[in-house]
Amino acid sequence: MAAPAAAKPVDETAALATRREAAQQTFLRLSDEQRFEEARDIAAQIVDLTARLHGAGSIEMATPLTNLATTQVTLDDLAGAQGNYQAAIDIVVRTQGATSPRLVNPLIGLGETFVRAGNYEQARDAYRRALRITHIDAGFYNTEQLRIMDGLSEAYLGLDKLDQATAQQRTQVAIQRRRSGPDSEDLAAALHKLGQWYNRTGQYVEAHGAFQAERRIVRQLHGDTDPAGVDALIGEAMSYANEGAVPASASTLKRALDILDQQPERDHRKRAEVLIALGDLYILNNQPRAAGQRYGQAWQDLSGNAALETERDNIFGQAVRIAGPRLPDVVGPDGRARTATATGSMALPQGMVLAECTVEPDGDARDCRIVESQPPGLLDDQVRRALGSTRFRPRLVDGVPVTTAGVQFRHEFRHVPAGKAPEAAGEPEPDARDPAGEAGERIEYPEPAAADEAADAPDGSSP
Repeated sequence: MAAPAAAKPVDETAALATRREAAQQTFLRLSDEQRFEEARDIAAQIVDLTARLHGAGSIEMATPLTNLATTQVTLDDLAGAQGNYQAAIDIVVRTQGATSPRLVNPLIGLGETFVRAGNYEQARDAYRRALRITHIDAGFYNTEQLRIMDGLSEAYLGLDKLDQATAQQRTQVAIQRRRSGPDSEDLAAALHKLGQWYNRTGQYVEAHGAFQAERRIVRQLHGDTDPAGVDALIGEAMSYANEGAVPASASTLKRALDILDQQPERDHRKRAEVLIALGDLYILNNQPRAAGQRYGQAWQDLSGNAALETERDNIFGQAVRIAGPRLPDVVGPDGRARTATATGSMALPQGMVLAECTVEPDGDARDCRIVESQPPGLLDDQVRRALGSTRFRPRLVDGVPVTTAGVQFRHEFRHVPAGKAPEAAGEPEPDARDPAGEAGERIEYPEPAAADEAADAPDGSSP
């Protein structure tokens, strides 16, 4: 009779292991299908099953806790994600030491959680810790660190340290140059990414240089008319447009279109992307007739193929805001822009303004009204003024721009409650101006290290 009693725990362990494996496969499938709420529930089950199998403090718990936290970030459960990432980190440190490579993933996740919460100092510290571990494990020029550097850039950007944020992006180019050589596809891709960063952060002259360097590599590898250079031309055109150099931007986009038209087989999707970029440029330059022509041509390129028609309808089926004045992410009780608080902007109450306009075929908005706002009236006037200077890509019907009523614009922000202590609220931004009165937001074309960081960056040289 003793033998069956001894076998029972073994059977239970095998059953738990089988259930855990089945749950893991379900989790992976749900994640691939982007069914994140269901994936989170299964991830929690995996954490429980792993604890029952191996113990709540075992190293086997690190990955399930990290997976659960990742789904929580996707669902904006930042507090839950932070707790589970930290639990995974604590387990790895206790069982494998403070420099274990298994710390990298939960540290990256923790850094992203802090960025989303506006806790940029904690995010910086988490990313820097992950970066040092990859240097210890794989050397200064490993590619694992590239995604960490992206996160570190976001943390520095949140701390208003643009030079240090940019240094992380430039260092990635230096890493690819050292690993792949001066004329490689990998280096061209790194330069393209750097150019996009420069465009995003308003460093337009530097963006010109990065995209031109990318194009030099493409020409050397593939020739002057290879379509691989089109994305660099689009990026370069964006940088000219954001500087207000409309003729240079239009000329660069037309060069991209000419390359595409020289190909033996037409790439309708990429051609439409360039045409839409040209249309957006003309809208911003108050040339609605030229814009309508380019949009109509893009419509034709995306017609006649079921898959592309779905993209066409997604692009042109509604009016899309393409440029306009910036609105603040954090405001004080008076509605003026504030910097993030010491504990992060997520510690502040959330506000929202929902507005509705009619968008004309020329991209102008009229008859704008506030539908809902919370707190009432805090940013209503700023939003109304901003929409008066906002430009839209109009909706198209059968390839022709049309008037669209009921176009909604939603702006979410954090606000400092009246009476909150200044030291907890953050100070007004230097030389703060009414955001609705600024020159305007950068155009967004359609999509298909500093001194104190010397120890973290292998090379901060320019591209």
